[in-house]
Amino acid sequence: MLIRFRQRLLTAMLASLSLWSSAASLSLWSTTVDAQVFNMNNRATPRITIRVGNNNNVNTVSFSVPANAVGNDTPVAGSNRIRIEARIQATAANPLTGFLTIDSFTNPLTNNSPSSSATIPFTEISWTARDGDIPSGFYQEMVNQPLVSFQSSQRYRDFHTFSYANTGVIESGTYEGRVTYTWAVP
Repeated sequence: MLIRFRQRLLTAMLASLSLWSSAASLSLWSTTVDAQVFNMNNRATPRITIRVGNNNNVNTVSFSVPANAVGNDTPVAGSNRIRIEARIQATAANPLTGFLTIDSFTNPLTNNSPSSSATIPFTEISWTARDGDIPSGFYQEMVNQPLVSFQSSQRYRDFHTFSYANTGVIESGTYEGRVTYTWAVP
């Protein structure tokens, strides 16, 4: 008898975009999420795992924008790259398909100064994939922006380098927001 299971989700976060006065900075941090395991009668144990970041510590990406360059449409490269890895394991007889999505809508980039309510659209942030396994793109300010899907038994890993488009003049201050990566198997 095959045990049916409900959808399982794993999430990892990439968070905290910081842009300040004469300099703009993006701080992206992540959390490693351990696998959720599904048991099926006497079969190989299917599992999914996700990792966003280079280790178990907070990972950051910073953007520095000089005051005289704010809003001049010259993209600003982030200070480092972030590793993103999604893995799915299942038997050939019972394959699974995983879906990696991102949420850049729920926690927008907001100036954290108590006297400000200024925001920066997450659409200003894009990334370039080193290998293309988890493709290049940009945040679309959506709750469930599709990023990639693939079947078991696979591991997809890529390194993303981030860029701030710098298309608008922004109020000085530090801007913080959060992006959540969700890895799901329905």
